[in-house]
Amino acid sequence: MAEDESPDTSMGFDWVPEVPFLGKIAVMTGIWALVVDIVNIAIGAYASGQKVVWAGFISYGNLAENTFTAHNGIEITPGDIVFTIIGGAILALGILILQKTEEGGVVSWLSSLVSPSRWKSLFDFTEGLNVTLGSWLMISGVVFYFSWSIINNTWVDPGVYAVTIPLIGFGSILPMLENDAENVDE
Repeated sequence: MAEDESPDTSMGFDWVPEVPFLGKIAVMTGIWALVVDIVNIAIGAYASGQKVVWAGFISYGNLAENTFTAHNGIEITPGDIVFTIIGGAILALGILILQKTEEGGVVSWLSSLVSPSRWKSLFDFTEGLNVTLGSWLMISGVVFYFSWSIINNTWVDPGVYAVTIPLIGFGSILPMLENDAENVDE
């Protein structure tokens, strides 16, 4: 007797890890990379009037002599194309992971980021102190990065990343700790 074979719905994406947190990080990182690349092409992301040379910037000058060059209007360089491909690949990986792990996929997750219920914990302690503190840290990191970058016209400042990444990172992790504390008590 032949076994019933269900059709393969994985479409060859068995290699995609089923780690929702990794998917969320990849989507946010991919979006950030594409935004910074667009800013770099349009007005220069290194500093006012200066464009990032991605190969030099990422490799600390090992793959290119300079980390920046004068911004001479909208000009797409091979480095911009490679950085766009890398940012797009990271974003695509995140989307694949979220499509596989989140109910409703990436669209549902993105819409949950702007829903009022996501941000009510900023002023409501009923979900726990970790959730409230995490929400404030995440908002602070995003606002700090974009305000600093816009005011100073420098989008790739390592010092800004040294502040932004811990704020957003701890803001993402703290709510998970609140959920873990509830699971331990049960």
